[in-house]
Amino acid sequence: MKIQVNGKQIKIGKSLISYTENQLTKISNKFLLRPVNANITFAKEKFEYKCEASMHLSCGLTANCTGKADQIYESYQKTLLRLEKILRRHKRKIKNHHQLN
Repeated sequence: MKIQVNGKQIKIGKSLISYTENQLTKISNKFLLRPVNANITFAKEKFEYKCEASMHLSCGLTANCTGKADQIYESYQKTLLRLEKILRRHKRKIKNHHQLN
């Protein structure tokens, strides 16, 4: 999986990049959905940080989510929770689709 971490008009440190990569690999291993690439963008808007995440899966799904908070790590955690929710629902949909009644 190719992970790209960017910052809009802010500088992103190595610790934040490694943290985001570790968390995304944990999620991809948890749901086993074979992601192709992931783009994470951090931006500062007035008094809060905004994190936008986009993950493209091999099945064709593109999961997009956003999180805002006062701290940059908190905004990433909110985004990560939303991303997990999207992937969990997609996996449940695939799993239930193939069951026979």
